[in-house]
Amino acid sequence: MNSHIWLHDPLSSFTFLCLILSIVSFWIKYDIRIWGFLSALSLLFGLLAGRIEFSGVIPIMMLGFLYFIVSQDRYSRFLRACASVSAIILSIAISAHLVPGFNRWQLLDQAVCSERGQPYSLYAHMDKPFVGLFILGFGFPLVTDKKEWGSLFRSLLPVFISGLLILISLACLSNYACWDVKLPAWFFIWMLKNLFFTCVSEEAFFRGFLQKRLTRMLERNPYGPMLSLIAVSILFGLAHVNGGFKYVILAAAAGIFYGYAYQKTQRIEAAILCHFGVNLVHFIFLTYPALAGG
Repeated sequence: MNSHIWLHDPLSSFTFLCLILSIVSFWIKYDIRIWGFLSALSLLFGLLAGRIEFSGVIPIMMLGFLYFIVSQDRYSRFLRACASVSAIILSIAISAHLVPGFNRWQLLDQAVCSERGQPYSLYAHMDKPFVGLFILGFGFPLVTDKKEWGSLFRSLLPVFISGLLILISLACLSNYACWDVKLPAWFFIWMLKNLFFTCVSEEAFFRGFLQKRLTRMLERNPYGPMLSLIAVSILFGLAHVNGGFKYVILAAAAGIFYGYAYQKTQRIEAAILCHFGVNLVHFIFLTYPALAGG
């Protein structure tokens, strides 16, 4: 891959840069005018770059409208329930890239990251990031100061270390991956894409939306938190079915780890950091994306 690919397609670069900045703005100064302007700018650049067509703007606007309805207590419970179901269905379709009107940006084509690993292709999609963007954008409680961050890290560290060791053990014992230390030249691009377009979007949806609401639905059941954690983790595993059976099992196990981190701290940042931390260790220290034939 050309490590300076963004220089050859500046409009696409601005498209995804604006998306990243809109997400980052949540933790700098939450203001719907800021993230709304940046996301609208991303759509404009995306149209000019051909990363999204006018037919793709409609489902994005519909998705934003649905999550807005869900977040507003002034609407009836029935209306918010209908909006929630519709948002879930549309979010899954968008995240699975089943909604037409979007053109992915290929950043890497069949590269060999690990000597014994499967070939790896990297794409930037414009559709999936909007799922996390809208969930977090419409009033989701986020960490706001240094004291909260410090408390979060102290609570999260033992959970992260224990979960990471379990997942590494499972990956190695199942012959899905093995130790392979590396740092490719395109690490920075992978990191940005993985953090903002994968971890933030997936954790916002699975933990911040599904697990949170399922826990509320089962609040009268003494086993409600555990049942919601397991159910959403299974769904998270099934969402990775394209990676094969072993990947589904590993993803479900990881989902329990991320979901517990969210449940323990009641902070979506905990799930995002755990998810990204696991992916980062996998990328740098283990076969990536997986052992060939594994």
